[in-house]
Amino acid sequence: MKSCGLIIIALLLLSSNAAHAVDCYKCDYGACLFPTVKSCSFGEVCMTQTASTSSLPITVHKRDCLSLLSCGSESSETYLGVTVKATRSCCYSNLCNSAIKSKVSVVTGVAALLALCFTKLF
Repeated sequence: MKSCGLIIIALLLLSSNAAHAVDCYKCDYGACLFPTVKSCSFGEVCMTQTASTSSLPITVHKRDCLSLLSCGSESSETYLGVTVKATRSCCYSNLCNSAIKSKVSVVTGVAALLALCFTKLF
């Protein structure tokens, strides 16, 4: 069922982005303060990979392009006795894998405008 959903999403993306590749932020673990912008290849989407350990309170991120079929995957590897779990999450629009969430819901935007109008009236 999950693969069927991914195929449908892939077809929708390919039909809407056939002439345009998605641009994504790219940075390696620990170096995401100043990410670069990368144009993904055909069939790739933006990805944020989060790596964490249960023994250390550290979480690091990596951003890049990734094949649509690899989205949502998890992996675990052990380095020097410490198990690191990595989870990949994907998004599908230009520069959507930013650490800063800039989207504002319509309700929040309307509420902010109304509040601004009322402060000007009183």
